[in-house]
Amino acid sequence: DRLHELKGEFSVVKCKQCGLIAVQPKLSLEEVSVYYPTDYISFPIAAVDENSLLKKLDSKHGINRRCKVIIERAKEPGRILDVGCATGNFLNGMQHYGWECFGVEPNEYAANYAKNRFNFQVINGYLSKDHFPSDYFEVVTLWDVVEHLPDPKKDLSLIWNILKPGGLLVITTPNADAWERKIFGENWVGLDVPRHYHIFTPVTIQDMLNKSSFQTQEIMSFTGRLGAFILSMEFFLKGKDIPSWSKRLILSILRSLPCRIIMHPFFLLAEKVNRSSIMTVFARKVS
Repeated sequence: DRLHELKGEFSVVKCKQCGLIAVQPKLSLEEVSVYYPTDYISFPIAAVDENSLLKKLDSKHGINRRCKVIIERAKEPGRILDVGCATGNFLNGMQHYGWECFGVEPNEYAANYAKNRFNFQVINGYLSKDHFPSDYFEVVTLWDVVEHLPDPKKDLSLIWNILKPGGLLVITTPNADAWERKIFGENWVGLDVPRHYHIFTPVTIQDMLNKSSFQTQEIMSFTGRLGAFILSMEFFLKGKDIPSWSKRLILSILRSLPCRIIMHPFFLLAEKVNRSSIMTVFARKVS
């Protein structure tokens, strides 16, 4: 576990037939829960509550970008479900655009934060067939979630049932074909063992969606970028026997504005050819 340095060693394996990458051993939901502490990176506080102006603006910008890709592909506001909604920042953004918001979040701390801070319905647990009626939602999103599901096909079946015909499914997940995976190897942020059960390529995730009666419409990249690169570099530096000050200096340089400008063409090119660390898949429910 590169992120929290919790105990446990794991193997990353690849299927020779379909190319799907998986983490072994596959922990149970009870076993893996200890790897999601309250300071887990995906449990940020509300954007408006950030003390740092830079963090506040960065968080608002990221949330708004996600909202915009939904709004551009949906005709008008409706019901939206965010599976693995964490602390609810994205749904809060959609609420401001007039959407009726619902969330499902297995982590008790994050679910309670979302409910109490933003006042929309959040179910603490995993998605179940008893939670919502059929053909209920215009949009279902899984932002950095599908890789955390032990049986994603089961969840896709549940999502297919609660989506309206023609409804939109949005999945953001690490891209195993990313250049950064080749650069950083076992330190690549997309592996994130043992929290990630599966790591997909564009081919393997499309294959899973097709078998689940979804029609993939588009695969693009617009999240991650420098943030994902810096985390991978941080994991890489943890294993190096160099002074702490030099590690901090390297990371500080990477976060600087000149470095952001220099690296921007790399991220744009990676996204253009679908080799960035994070990919977003848009699919529709087909009858």
